[in-house]
Amino acid sequence: MFKTGYISVVGKPNAGKSTLVNKLVGFKVAITTPKPQTTRFNIKGIITTDTLQMIFTDTPGVHIPKNKLGEYMMKGVDEAIKCVDVIIYIVDASKPKIDLASEKIMKNIVSSNSKVILAINKIDKIEKGKILNIITEYNNYIKSINGAFDEIIPISIYKQDGLDILVQNIEKYLPEGEPIFSEDDITNITERELVEEIIREKALNNLEEEVPHGIKVEVEKFKKRKNRQKESVYDIEVNIICGRNSHKGIIIGKDGIMLKKIGTLARKEIENMLEDKVNLKLWVKVRQNWQENEMYLKDIKSKY
Repeated sequence: MFKTGYISVVGKPNAGKSTLVNKLVGFKVAITTPKPQTTRFNIKGIITTDTLQMIFTDTPGVHIPKNKLGEYMMKGVDEAIKCVDVIIYIVDASKPKIDLASEKIMKNIVSSNSKVILAINKIDKIEKGKILNIITEYNNYIKSINGAFDEIIPISIYKQDGLDILVQNIEKYLPEGEPIFSEDDITNITERELVEEIIREKALNNLEEEVPHGIKVEVEKFKKRKNRQKESVYDIEVNIICGRNSHKGIIIGKDGIMLKKIGTLARKEIENMLEDKVNLKLWVKVRQNWQENEMYLKDIKSKY
């Protein structure tokens, strides 16, 4: 008996959605940073065994949108909740407050017909006695809107605590069916998109607080060739787009030091991913108010 199913991972920013998908898949399909709204579009991570195929969808952190970019991100979350077999709702145990974003997630979950697992993450950061209080609070709220969690599982992704129990419970709710992806597939995003995400991750981790969410990364050139030594080399040229002139200077840094740092860190990871040498060139361009421009948001819309 072979089982195949779709699992959407939803939650507030920094709850651990991308980290969970990466850990379960065993490959970095989604970038992770300590900053909110790192994930901008739905990304699939795929696990295939002899008896099972689990297709995870990592989603943007649920928040109240402030621009069209944010609106499209939230539409992606809404779409990810529809027509899936299992929804994993991740809650940060160290910040468990039920706010407007939390209420929105649970109301959308209740309106679906999916099995719902409440995964309480980061239990290593709180006293064990507080876990029961979190469970009670979330149970009471979802019952108040005529819903219920099918399972509640405390986990620590960092400590790899409870992940085996989580996977067992996911498998329990998946239907019988043939695999949808080949056994070699681990994600639905392309190498070009992975390159863009890796560069954006390095920018998020190294730039000042107000800058990273105002940038977009676009690969202009992605070409493989042989050098004089007959070695494979990727020539990759990338635009880092920002919304303000003042941000351009910060991204480049004094004497270009920040841009060089981002490029060096990104190139090393890209070379590991592609398993070949990479000639990476980065350019910084200003596009005022790009977060409201349909042309720059079409790639996010395409991931619904």
